[in-house]
Amino acid sequence: MRMRYFFITIIFVLASGLFLNSCSKDDAALPTITFNQTEGKANSQGEYTVSGHIQSEIALSKVIITKEGSSTPFLTDDTTAKNKTDYDFAYLITGVTANTYLIVDIYNQANDKTTVRFLIRP
Repeated sequence: MRMRYFFITIIFVLASGLFLNSCSKDDAALPTITFNQTEGKANSQGEYTVSGHIQSEIALSKVIITKEGSSTPFLTDDTTAKNKTDYDFAYLITGVTANTYLIVDIYNQANDKTTVRFLIRP
C-alpha cells in the first residue's frame, strides 16, 4: 500500500512539474526584421534607402547600422525606433561605391539583440 502512495506521489510531482513548466512565461522572442527587398541597388550617386519592418515583443531601444568592416556605426536610431514594438523603417545609406554589406543590430529594452546583414550593390 505504501508503494502505491509513493508511486502516486511521484506521478503527481512529475505531472505538476510539467504543468508548471508549460505554463511559465517563456523569454520574449528576439526582435525580428523583414526587408522590403532581398538586396539593394544604389543609384548613380551611391545612395540607397533600406526599408522594411521590425517587430518585437518588448519595446525597441535602438537600431544601429554599420557598414561591414567599419568599427564606427553609420547610423544609430535611438529616437524614432525607441519604445515601438512594430516599426516601419527607412534609412538612407550613402557612399556605396562597391558591394556593401550593412550590419543591422536591433536592440529591445531588455537589451536583447538581433543582428542581420543586408547587401547593397553599386
